[in-house]
Amino acid sequence: MPARAWRFESSPRHQIMNLPSNFFTTEYLFVATAPTNKKLFLVIFAVFVLFIIISVLLNYNRSIHPPLKSRLFNFFLTIGILGVLFSFLRYESIPYVGARFVMLLLFIFAFIWYLAITLYSMAKMPKEVRLKKAQEKYLQYLPKKKRKD
Repeated sequence: MPARAWRFESSPRHQIMNLPSNFFTTEYLFVATAPTNKKLFLVIFAVFVLFIIISVLLNYNRSIHPPLKSRLFNFFLTIGILGVLFSFLRYESIPYVGARFVMLLLFIFAFIWYLAITLYSMAKMPKEVRLKKAQEKYLQYLPKKKRKD
């Protein structure tokens, strides 16, 4: 079976996302060196640099629950660095490492990791916050140690 050339459809459904009609075919995803769209590269590169900036800003924020802050920091920094690296490799047309499939794997990995963080923040974190507040209230009424001067 000969390889099918990919093409963009101009239907209203595809105008929003501008995806080719055969996005999930093996010929499209597994091409060794994908052509580079400079506009798309700059947008994706800027998003991943923004992820790195968000991770740095999260590091200085003290109002977020510390375990959630560390999870978000690790998420944004890791995805940001990997995204910048893979988009640069794609821009330089490095075979196989700059393939579309690698970027798709990064997006899938980021989505699963973000779901795990969301589940933690909705299920486990409220219990931890309640336990911490109860412990602080309990420690508030304990006598303090006397200092020896």
